[in-house]
Amino acid sequence: MPKACSWMTDRELDDIISRASKGLLDDKGVATLAGRLADSGETVSFGHSTADLASTGGPSSLSTLLGPLFLRSMGLTVPSLGVPGRPAGGVDVLAQIPGYRTDLSPEEIGRIIETCGYAHFESGRRLAPLDAQLFKYRQAVGAQAVTPLVIASLLAKKIAVGVQRVGLDVRVAAHGNFGRTNNEARDNAARFCRVAKILGLQPTCILTDASRPYQPFIGRREALVGVLRVLDGRAEGLLERHAAECVSMAQATAGDASCMPVRSDVKAAFHANVTAQGGGAYDFDEFEREVLARHRHFIMAESDGYLSFDLERLRKTLIDRQAADAEGHPYPDPVGLILLRDSGQLVTKGETVMTVRALENLWPLLSDELAQAVSVSSEPEPLTALGEIIHG
Repeated sequence: MPKACSWMTDRELDDIISRASKGLLDDKGVATLAGRLADSGETVSFGHSTADLASTGGPSSLSTLLGPLFLRSMGLTVPSLGVPGRPAGGVDVLAQIPGYRTDLSPEEIGRIIETCGYAHFESGRRLAPLDAQLFKYRQAVGAQAVTPLVIASLLAKKIAVGVQRVGLDVRVAAHGNFGRTNNEARDNAARFCRVAKILGLQPTCILTDASRPYQPFIGRREALVGVLRVLDGRAEGLLERHAAECVSMAQATAGDASCMPVRSDVKAAFHANVTAQGGGAYDFDEFEREVLARHRHFIMAESDGYLSFDLERLRKTLIDRQAADAEGHPYPDPVGLILLRDSGQLVTKGETVMTVRALENLWPLLSDELAQAVSVSSEPEPLTALGEIIHG
């Protein structure tokens, strides 16, 4: 029988958010909350050789999609419990594959892990249901960036499925919810590691620069295209560099910098997982062709100079469109972007810097919104050198 969940009232949720916002939760208090969220539903365990790579959220990264595959190819068991990303996270991107199931029972997770060593699924009625409830409430009331709650939520999902090695991609930017500056993110990462150690986990945080696009494929379908190109050895430029960055994050999480994933093993892990979770023998080549064929709209540079993308504005545009389309697919994906140039590159007036997948009736509004997220200046923005690793 599934464990019955005692749901929180709005008043209880408000009290937790208030206490966390006022700094009234110390490290032990955050650990206690994480344990409560994890224990609100059923739990599973798969031994000590378990790992997963989570993130603090932010557009354009593929770390929560590629990271688990790299970890699996290193021989680790990867039960990946997550929540849908905004605009694109691991579980909702995979759910774009027809038939791919993300709402799994503990028994189903166990069978999938036994079959292929990797399962990707979401919290909800059975696993960490209070975490899912609190997360949705935080989104509704604008409390996503309350650090103690971010830490408790991230760790609750790892405890619920028995993950021992916990990697965290700390995405640092002005729009980040785990630190807007390097120093703030570093402090929060150190706290994450302290709380994780209280819970008996082996944590590793990797600080990455979220002020610029990690890679060019933004949107749920587009992110899957990016993953497919990495798996097929077709990644170039920014996508290739991002894939290498994800390898480094997986190595840090696994605690073995010498272990290099073999591409054929990574691709095999992906297809084994897709099959085990209901995706079957899907034609991904056709999927990619269809996605690219729908990129019929273009954003051009308005002048000569150095290009810059406002990722927070792009993120808001995609999230707003997803919310408006929420009556359709459980993980709606009405808009997708492909960036043809990287931030900081020199462009000329009229040069196409972004292609867009969108329905024709959406384009008049989207064109203005997306154009405002692209700027050109006479001087390039300074690069931010991150990649710092913080161990517990």
